[in-house]
Amino acid sequence: MVTKVLLATASHEVRDHLGHVFAESDQFELAASVPDGAGALTALDRHPDIGIVVIDEAADDGHGHALARTVGLAAPLIGIVMVVDARNPAEMNTAMAAAMEVGARSVIARNAGLEEVLTRFEAVASWSTVARAAIAAERTGGRGGQVVAVAGAKGGVGASVLALLLARAGRSGDTTLVDFDLGAGDLAAYAGVRTRRSVVDLAGIDGEVTARMLRETTYEVGGGLRLLTAPNDGERSEDMTPAAARSIVSALRFESNLAVLDVGTHLDEPRATVIEFADRVLLVTTPDLPALRGARRVIAQWDRLAIRRPAAVELVLNRRSSRDEVTPQLAERIVERPIAFTVPDGGTAFAGAVNTATLLETPTPVHTAVAEVGIAAISALAAPAQAGEEPAEVAALVAGAAHRNGRPARRAPRERRSDPEAGQSTVELPVVILITLMVVLLCAQAIGWATSLLTARAAAQEGARTVGVAGYYDLYGNPRDDVIEQARDDVRDRLPGWMDPIDDADIEVLADRVSVRVTVSTLVPGVDLSASSSAPVYEER
Repeated sequence: MVTKVLLATASHEVRDHLGHVFAESDQFELAASVPDGAGALTALDRHPDIGIVVIDEAADDGHGHALARTVGLAAPLIGIVMVVDARNPAEMNTAMAAAMEVGARSVIARNAGLEEVLTRFEAVASWSTVARAAIAAERTGGRGGQVVAVAGAKGGVGASVLALLLARAGRSGDTTLVDFDLGAGDLAAYAGVRTRRSVVDLAGIDGEVTARMLRETTYEVGGGLRLLTAPNDGERSEDMTPAAARSIVSALRFESNLAVLDVGTHLDEPRATVIEFADRVLLVTTPDLPALRGARRVIAQWDRLAIRRPAAVELVLNRRSSRDEVTPQLAERIVERPIAFTVPDGGTAFAGAVNTATLLETPTPVHTAVAEVGIAAISALAAPAQAGEEPAEVAALVAGAAHRNGRPARRAPRERRSDPEAGQSTVELPVVILITLMVVLLCAQAIGWATSLLTARAAAQEGARTVGVAGYYDLYGNPRDDVIEQARDDVRDRLPGWMDPIDDADIEVLADRVSVRVTVSTLVPGVDLSASSSAPVYEER
């Protein structure tokens, strides 16, 4: 078994030294290396299977011991090893005492050899494994039974039906189906049974729920499958408490090989307890935008309330068909979580089985898809996971099991992770290109207008010079038409050849000034733009 290690240090020497140690060892793997405390906490969230955190006492600007204390509080079952600057046994003992005060399990010197580092890492890894195994044994009561909670992203996505079929697939073993949708549970109707007792009857029991209590409260609805129903009166759901919910989950784990709990779509304290203490949580959604947005909100809410981390929630895409506009890839981008597996649309045969309460007897493509999950889950229970290892995902159990119209239903690859930024970048790229193009065109237009303005000013000065030399009035005080015409000709001659010719109306020749207006070429058809300039006349006679 390989133990993953997180290294928190800003020192290149420490990183290179321990990197050589990890390269020489087949028992430890460097999962991530970060320079500060913020990076360490982020890495722990991204790598929940880390077993050892190695912290340089000089990390985080010399606050390595404070970082070790923070990591210990955030993940008390992870072994912490401090890298210290100690050169003799006395300094090592002092450093060990200081490290133990902040929750570290061991210390190593910066220049420690390969054998010493591996020895200390092995001791810390063994402690972490034993601690996790003890906590797991306390939670499960030493029993390897599996508790699967099935929740709906919103009403009508088929979470209750999926829970029923998942329990039906595992009924060859000792399987219990629990309707924990206390206010509006319908599993009894789907199974076609009438009930008087419900899961709420177990809420008033003092002490632990026993096997006899479970037998007296559940109903047998198939070979090896027992149903613990929701109350017929929805207001009785208020009798359920978080402590009672936890006691029921513990009893189901101890007395059943597989317990499937339908927790519905609404969240309250008892159902939050079930979601928190379940071994697996399936969140059911359908390939439509309201349900997918609901799934994203549910996952975010569970994360905010510290009920269930997003990485521990398995997304199920229900009622999938080839006619759907929302593909599994798009669904992953919307929810920002990979799809564990898909369940095909059952069609008219499935709808008929639901309406006649014969879901447990009528085979459909949906039954085939869910059956593969249930059979694989029961097989996995026969080989309990090793201490410290996370249980295999339901997604790994279904690998192409569902069949519809002779084709296997596709399942997302286990390593796949949706990139929420990919779709956003695809949408933003054309907008960025358009804005850039508009900026370039505006700059080109501004340059053209400025050039035309300077040209008009030079032409006006040329005309003003002509008037100043020849004189604007004759001996009788009348304007000289020949001088005015000559000034206009000089203005036109001063304009470059690429500029459109201008009329006499665009050239105003007066005794004290000459004004010129030129037309500027525009990049937008139908839009006129002009530049005007004037030059004063100074008589030179």
